[in-house]
Amino acid sequence: MDKSTAIGVAAGWSFVALAIILGGVGFGPYMDVPSVIIVIGGTTAVTAGQFEAADLKRFTPALKAAFNEVKVEPLPELVEKITFYATEIKKHGVMQIEQKILEEKNPFFKEAFQLLVDGTKPDVLVPMLELKNEHLDNRHGKMIALFGNIGGTAGAMGMIGTLVGLVAMLANLSDPAAVGPAMAVALLTTMYGALIGTLFAGIIESKLAQKHKVELTANEVVIAGTAMIASEESIGNIKMKLNAILVEIPE
Repeated sequence: MDKSTAIGVAAGWSFVALAIILGGVGFGPYMDVPSVIIVIGGTTAVTAGQFEAADLKRFTPALKAAFNEVKVEPLPELVEKITFYATEIKKHGVMQIEQKILEEKNPFFKEAFQLLVDGTKPDVLVPMLELKNEHLDNRHGKMIALFGNIGGTAGAMGMIGTLVGLVAMLANLSDPAAVGPAMAVALLTTMYGALIGTLFAGIIESKLAQKHKVELTANEVVIAGTAMIASEESIGNIKMKLNAILVEIPE
């Protein structure tokens, strides 16, 4: 599990809950069914209308990904592994690594080096891997956009709920009993929208974007490494160029 994601979400909601408790009125006044309907229902409806069904079905897997550790090795270790395979190929031939490649758990790395084992030429290998990486970029981008959309829509629905509550309140100023519930809708919808947008969707969107960047960069290192191996560049050049890529990547 990615502890930072879990801690961030749990701590954020816990601090809000603590503030409510310390306020001395309990959770009762913060519960309002019309506000929930406007924010949760409205956000769900708008999101469903803006995204394809296939993308919506990946909501849960994307949410799990935000709470799981990135499965890609740290980049320095990845460079060392690529250099190791390059050395093995130079010394013993490409078939020497075939069995080890089959045991690899990183699917992109495994596929890239399997292409090497199959004798794929650089001018074919690189476009294939770049296309695969581009599809990954597009797929992940949609999920990042999905949670970004949820955050923005929740905030917007909160404002709509506020307007609904204000109109109801102004229309019933002569009835003191109706003013309180209307004001609750006006205030709580804004609160619900801000909480969902900041303490849920915002955290997930940011974490998915970070994980995506790590995976995309690792794939680019693999593409560069396999291209150089396929071109039969020297081990020294391979290691130097891959390390140069790491230097260009901000920490």
